[in-house]
This record gives sequence, structure tokens and C-alpha cells, in this order.
Amino acid sequence: MANPVGKPIAMKIAADRLEEPPEVSELVDRLEAEADRDIAAGTVTLRWGKEQIAVVKRAATLLGVPYQTYLKHVVFKQALADIEHAEAVLGRRT
Repeated sequence: MANPVGKPIAMKIAADRLEEPPEVSELVDRLEAEADRDIAAGTVTLRWGKEQIAVVKRAATLLGVPYQTYLKHVVFKQALADIEHAEAVLGRRT
């Protein structure tokens, strides 16, 4: 699905609700579910410089995802790779 963030979305008011394209509804539902999981799972706070944040935001923008989602994905992926590497070097599960 294409990321509609930053692009105009055709919407109209129908009776007492807003009609939007199905892909927008799916995106909103997915992001809401992700936010609910994040709240239930806990919070992590990182203190970074403006340049570091700008680089992360640029990479996220190029991939068409929110930067927090990008950060979670990259950190998790790297953690799994680090664990796999450590276990291979140590010859055991950590």
C-alpha cells in the first residue's frame, strides 16, 4: 500500500461521518493498533542531537514510514543480528 502521508487525501462528510479511501482507513487502523501496542508494551526515551534525528527522519521519509516506526524496526533488526552474531561467536545461546 502506498503511504498517503504528505499527499492530499480525497475525503467528504457523509451524514455524521467522514468517508475516506479504504487504504487510508486501513493505514489509520494499523497505526492506531500499533500505538495501542506501544502503550501496552512500554516507552523508551532517547536523547539525540538534532543532526542525528534529522538523519533518522530523512531515512524514514525515503522509505515512506514514520520515523518512530523506522527506529523501532532498525533497532529491533540490529538487536536480532547482534544476538545471532554473539551466539555464533560464543557457541551458545545468550
